[in-house]
Amino acid sequence: MATANPAAGPRSFLAYRNFRHLKVALLGLVASTVVYWWYDPVGGRNGGTWVGWGLGGLAFTLMLWLLYFGVRKRDYFSSSSSLQGWLSAHVYLGLSLVLLVPLHNGFQFGWNFHNLAFALMFLVVVSGVVGIVMYASVPGQMTRNRRGQRIDSLFEQVAELDSEISGVALALPDFYAKAAETAINGTKIGGGWLRQFSAKDPNCGTARAIKLIQEHQEALDERQSSDVARVVELLGRKSALLQRIRLDVRYQALMEVWLFFHIPLAVASVIAVFTHVFIVFYYW
Repeated sequence: MATANPAAGPRSFLAYRNFRHLKVALLGLVASTVVYWWYDPVGGRNGGTWVGWGLGGLAFTLMLWLLYFGVRKRDYFSSSSSLQGWLSAHVYLGLSLVLLVPLHNGFQFGWNFHNLAFALMFLVVVSGVVGIVMYASVPGQMTRNRRGQRIDSLFEQVAELDSEISGVALALPDFYAKAAETAINGTKIGGGWLRQFSAKDPNCGTARAIKLIQEHQEALDERQSSDVARVVELLGRKSALLQRIRLDVRYQALMEVWLFFHIPLAVASVIAVFTHVFIVFYYW
């Protein structure tokens, strides 16, 4: 997989080829609007005229094309110009549906199944905008949090600290050895959605170990006191690393959660439009 600076990804796909797809979308909307206002049929503008049919067909074709993008590999950090172009077109052409569909039905809205299809499509666009915001802001935060390191490297550092903590604690009294064991075996990353979004673990073994050691009072010789101080230092470094990893988990969750709404809504929207077309032809 090609790699690129994540913070640059969102700018590149939105500004792809000097905003080529934004210009295409705006040109298409201007042309559609001109045709819409030029044709003034008897009975008013609506989805049953030849302009209405044409704009509806265009909108439906766009929806199918946009849905197809969902089956492509979602690698928004890829430097592939092809994928960047697809994503740019997906964003701008998807946004154009917000005006194109009302042009199709002559801005006639009401409480019926036909407008349910539009409502679902509108929710798809809204969820897509949320995704754009996420991919325009979260990757940069992830990069700053990782400080140029891969997430695997952070986990490796935690494992190295655990090994060093265990080695130092072996020479200490049982209480400190057990506290070190708590820090190593009682620390977990991730969990449910709430745990991921909070980026905190109130029962973190490392945090509990630090607190236990700091609160414990025991007469120690100079060497043992030095070893305890070393264990506390290592636990503090581990705690800082864990916080960075948990923040990364939160960012990953934010990047993914909107898809749980966007994709099902997109499928439901296309099904609703299929049904809308079937009803129109059935009663035509």
